[in-house]
Amino acid sequence: MLRAAMLAAAFVCGANAAAECPTEQELDALRVTAVSAFNPRHPGRPLPEASLRDGITVTVEGLPVLLRQAACTAQRHKVVLFLDGRPLPDIVPYPPSNGQQQTLHFVLNRTETSRDVWTHLLGKPTFAPRDVPVSVGLEDGAAVASDVALRLRVIPMGWFALWSTLLAVLGVSFIVLARRSDVLRDPGPAPAPGVRKPYSLARTQAATWFFLILASYVFIGMVTGDYATTITNTVLGLMGISAGTVVGSSLIDQPPAGAAAIPPPSRGWLLDILSDSYGVSFHRFQMAAWTLVLSIVFIQQVYGNLAMPDFDVTLLGLMGISAGTYLGLKTTAERK
Repeated sequence: MLRAAMLAAAFVCGANAAAECPTEQELDALRVTAVSAFNPRHPGRPLPEASLRDGITVTVEGLPVLLRQAACTAQRHKVVLFLDGRPLPDIVPYPPSNGQQQTLHFVLNRTETSRDVWTHLLGKPTFAPRDVPVSVGLEDGAAVASDVALRLRVIPMGWFALWSTLLAVLGVSFIVLARRSDVLRDPGPAPAPGVRKPYSLARTQAATWFFLILASYVFIGMVTGDYATTITNTVLGLMGISAGTVVGSSLIDQPPAGAAAIPPPSRGWLLDILSDSYGVSFHRFQMAAWTLVLSIVFIQQVYGNLAMPDFDVTLLGLMGISAGTYLGLKTTAERK
């Protein structure tokens, strides 16, 4: 008897829900009419433009119709935010929607589920805010008709000022240190008093990848707010190859016991990293060229996709072969 009563109640509820489903004419009348941004910590404080982690208020003409449609679906689909025509399934209204005022409140959060949508919205960032079309709709459904757009700021200017200042200080300090010390030069004693040792290709490559990865990490975190999941296996591979090259080069440059290896004098940074004891060498040029090309590809991927690139294993293998060739020939062509 109890089971029969429950089935009867479920049938009645289902019939009532079906009876309350909106008509096609009601759904066609739905329209987003306004959008505004606010600070989630101070909801009464409007913002001229929105950034990640800010809140937005979307005004929907006929919002009760949309809520009825959500309630009458079999899976009770959620109402979600659409930006530039793309649904963000993790961004749902909070607090519960206000049907009388016909407004929905959302917080712009980036999650793993919405990573691709935010890459589309934030990729290739510029300093000027972007106008992003805004709408709402049911998950797995179509967006409500809308003619409004949200002014979205991609690069937070406060964080940009802080991080760019810090990186500039680090970069300038390292350049000054490299010119006045031996941090980027070959190991060993100076060729003569007052004469500088040549610059090291391996150490230059390691410094290039270090600063490139550091700047990319800060840039991605600044734009997306993600400082936890940006390091990839490719980054670890590049750092490992460059570190191994530095270690191998230093071991090769160590003189035999009882001998004192005197390096040649420096002829300038470019000639130093491309030359061995016989002059400019192809294996050094090859290693420098691949480092330059992959650095440009790395920057392009970070700027466009807001993520550290995932190089193919064969590409990392090519970098390893280039470094191995450099170390192998260094044992013969660069030691007299």
